[in-house]
Amino acid sequence: MSPRAPLAGAAAGACQVLAEHPLDSLKVRMQSRVPYFAAVHGGPLPMLHHTVRREGAAALLQGLTPRLLSYSAVKLSLFSLYEAARPFCHGSAAAAGALAGAANTIVSCPHDVLKSQLQVRVLSGERARPLEFALSLARAGGPLAFYSGLAPLIVRDSVGYACLFSVFAWGQREENRCPAWLSGGLAGVAFYLTTLPVDRVKTVLMTQNLNNPTYRTAREAWNDIVQREGFLGLYRGCSVTLLRTFVGQSVSLTVYSVLRHMQQRTG
Repeated sequence: MSPRAPLAGAAAGACQVLAEHPLDSLKVRMQSRVPYFAAVHGGPLPMLHHTVRREGAAALLQGLTPRLLSYSAVKLSLFSLYEAARPFCHGSAAAAGALAGAANTIVSCPHDVLKSQLQVRVLSGERARPLEFALSLARAGGPLAFYSGLAPLIVRDSVGYACLFSVFAWGQREENRCPAWLSGGLAGVAFYLTTLPVDRVKTVLMTQNLNNPTYRTAREAWNDIVQREGFLGLYRGCSVTLLRTFVGQSVSLTVYSVLRHMQQRTG
């Protein structure tokens, strides 16, 4: 692996955040079991209207700064693990993606917890500064607070990245001639089409009150969602999730591909 490959991953992560964050905020709010948001019925448009009318458009940018600062490291780690794993997986994009996705959760889970908590924090009108909020979580729950929802995250990312990298690798084959933006967007959609139920559970665990959690395990969260909302409740936020991932992964994987191609040409 080229020593410059991680730099392409870091740039891809930053660009992805800038492209998708407002949609990601809507996704997290729709998927959470926080009563303030769970009471909003309908699709993403009612949630968007509710958010802007009650809190202003700036609410959609809540959590942007820490996500922008940390997601480059998350994607740097992910792409580095993926490229390192491919030789050991005999070039299999699916196997390398699964291994990279699972291993990368050690880096991505704290980022995801802090980002998700901040995205639903505005419901009470408390706009804590990200660093202060992170320190308060650490004081109250210790380091393990940042690994809430780790089990479903491992499942989601091992399955999801196996699909994502497989679809993207297929689209980038010479005989398929699929533009990077399109194969990247479709790869993102493949990620969530296979993992939406477990992603909902992950979001519920990460957005609850971590000092006094309603759900102790993923099974508890899963059972409560199904009992209250039916099995379709596991797909709450489906449309905005798929739109968000198409936009985000289209940008991320295009940036990564272009930078890697430039690096290879310059040696």
